[in-house]
Amino acid sequence: MSIPRPLAGLAHALLPPLCVHCAEPIPAARPGVCRWCRATLRPLPGGCLRCALPRPGAPAACDRCRDWPAALTAVAATRYAGAAESIVHALKYRGWSHLAELCAASMAPALGPRAFALDVLVPVPLHRARLRERGFNQSALIASAVAGRLGVPVLDALERARPTRSQVGLGRAARRRNVEAAFAPRGDLRAGASVGLVDDVATSGATLAAAAEALMTAGAGSVAAVTFALALDGVQR
Repeated sequence: MSIPRPLAGLAHALLPPLCVHCAEPIPAARPGVCRWCRATLRPLPGGCLRCALPRPGAPAACDRCRDWPAALTAVAATRYAGAAESIVHALKYRGWSHLAELCAASMAPALGPRAFALDVLVPVPLHRARLRERGFNQSALIASAVAGRLGVPVLDALERARPTRSQVGLGRAARRRNVEAAFAPRGDLRAGASVGLVDDVATSGATLAAAAEALMTAGAGSVAAVTFALALDGVQR
């Protein structure tokens, strides 16, 4: 049953929607972030040509991605801080699913020319127990929104082969051990396919590397990971 327009106007006046980050009133509930906070979602400065970590001189590879699978590259739309951190938190833990579209709006351009070569988008999966607990996979929501912008299909080509603890607070080596052999192929992935691997946040890149290894086992020819945010301090809070 819809709310009568006068009552809806009164409700908006008394309880206006607020920006997910600064809590200032905004004209409408979507996209959920005020224009000032959206303006802070700036592209990352030039960095590693393989993993996008900002570094002087933009080297072809850096310590972060030196041990990644050979077929994996990665980009991110913005830094995991400020409004970006609030967006990810609201999407993942508060169920603000419409924020997936806001993430996709900056992720699609971040892919640049890579987007034209993609055959399929694959979201990083949750373990079934975590999926039951949360009720949705935020990476799948983002992948669907990115797919709508690029016209590339989404394929659930991966599954979590075993539960893993949260990566939050873990160091680089612990993150790698935590997700080692955590993913397994599922579904029909065309041999030699160019895959866009989608996730919300990247930190050390351990999750992306483990997922890419499983995709290569399934026959992927290349994997271009794209995340909404990149945690530059090495620790995702």
